[in-house]
Amino acid sequence: MSTSASSMSAPSTSASLKCGNTLVVFDGPRRLSWRTSVSGDYTPTALWPSPAQAAEVLDHLHGGGCLLVLLEQERITVPMYAEEADRLPPDVADRAELTSDGVVSELHLPVMDWLPPALRERGLRFLEDSAGLLRGSPDLLLPHLIVETPPYRPQNLRFARLRTPRPFSEDRLAPVTDRLFTAGVPGIPGIPGVPEIPGMPGADDAAGVPDPAATADIPAAALCPAGTAMAAAHTWESTP
Repeated sequence: MSTSASSMSAPSTSASLKCGNTLVVFDGPRRLSWRTSVSGDYTPTALWPSPAQAAEVLDHLHGGGCLLVLLEQERITVPMYAEEADRLPPDVADRAELTSDGVVSELHLPVMDWLPPALRERGLRFLEDSAGLLRGSPDLLLPHLIVETPPYRPQNLRFARLRTPRPFSEDRLAPVTDRLFTAGVPGIPGIPGVPEIPGMPGADDAAGVPDPAATADIPAAALCPAGTAMAAAHTWESTP
């Protein structure tokens, strides 16, 4: 189910990986696993997590282990060719919604459907709050990883939202300069001109998960030396 930190020299494409005592879950297209045939055809084979895998995650959390859930959007969409969609296992098709134009199909997965209702509701609230931040601020002023901030229960679970780096262009500077030089705009500490939103992190907020016995955040580099956001950017689409 997971990949150890010692084997992370290449970007991981699995739905979960371990970084010390932290289990990192990529709640996105990575959840759908594929198999390649000798002829080069791709076949979707399984959807993470299975009931046993979901139980393992909750056992890890209830046992005091840290859990970091990396999100991308409110609805997970996995594009594929129609013939690939025809090869979906029945249990995968039952857990997702499939749309198709006869050539290209899209598999729509509900986010965090593997979490207990109360924890999933907390994650959905974070998605809604982070969506407001993305809509209201120039993306050049935002961090690549938006992290849930306290208070939260349990403390060993945190949600974060990945923003894949986008190519720089001059037209993206206009809203930045407008924001930076507009008087009277409150800001996030350390990011001039970006409005502060309750529950959203500041520039100095660490992209990490607190140890159950401590209150200080663990920096991302200490949490996962290879960089969780770098691994995610290998397969996830850009967000607006």
